[in-house]
Amino acid sequence: MNMLRRRNLPASSHTPLTEKLGSLEHKIRKEIAIMKKCRHGHVVRLLEVIDDKLNDRIYMVMEYLSGGEIKWRNEQQNEPVLQVDQCRRICRDVILGLEYLHYQGIIHRDIKPANLLWTADRQMVKISDFGVSHFSYAQRLAAAGRGKVALDDANDPILLDDSDLSKRAGTPPFLAPEVIAEYNSTDPSPSISAFATSSTLPSLRSATHAIDVWALGVTLYCLLFGQIPFRAPDSSEYMLYNIICKHDWEPEETMGHDCIPTGGRRPKDKKSEGYIVMNLLDKLLEKDPNKRMTLDQAKVR
Repeated sequence: MNMLRRRNLPASSHTPLTEKLGSLEHKIRKEIAIMKKCRHGHVVRLLEVIDDKLNDRIYMVMEYLSGGEIKWRNEQQNEPVLQVDQCRRICRDVILGLEYLHYQGIIHRDIKPANLLWTADRQMVKISDFGVSHFSYAQRLAAAGRGKVALDDANDPILLDDSDLSKRAGTPPFLAPEVIAEYNSTDPSPSISAFATSSTLPSLRSATHAIDVWALGVTLYCLLFGQIPFRAPDSSEYMLYNIICKHDWEPEETMGHDCIPTGGRRPKDKKSEGYIVMNLLDKLLEKDPNKRMTLDQAKVR
């Protein structure tokens, strides 16, 4: 159960929209509104919301997953602790969960191992933490065009505002290149602006579902190798963003706790396990979002 406190002066009906969007209460209610839409086997479920106005608290009662978050590396040696087959099953579960979220018009924006929880028997993984997630009405409409979808969110002001997409959100090592480059015009911080203008990435008007696919690729790499694919010396955020946008990733000689050979960055044996996994990572970690693998394509891998 999550317990959240409002600001001392919560937004009222007369508060300017810009102030409402920046308020903690708005963020909480947006997360609640998004989670109320989610009913899927691979997404953590919101069971109840308790609005304790007397004590200025909001309680979010979540589905309890006793398996806890995924432990993906030996902290002392930065080595993987999961076998390749386990990594594959986790990836499959996340793909199914993301497919559902994207169909609902939801961009998670923070896919990473810490936000993936095991069921009690550790046979299934569910996506959690929608604190920075976004509902895109336009993408919801696009989904509705492919089937019968009830557009019951048409009158919800919390979900209809897209200004949130003008802000960077997520965990830096898992941010997609287009997210870093896109926010150069709105984020004056030197950690981004010094190199993002020279990026050859296509200009995007807003974040798309493709950023979740990229984060899935980074997550899969973490599970397989026990470390993140893009690493910067001295934890420099500037260098990290530069590396994400301009540098390629490299695999280790073996993957998983079972030490299956990768065959290098470009394995020659197309029937090998290494070739299949490296090819999948290559397409998930495509820097151009327009060329990046889709979830539909990933499902058949």
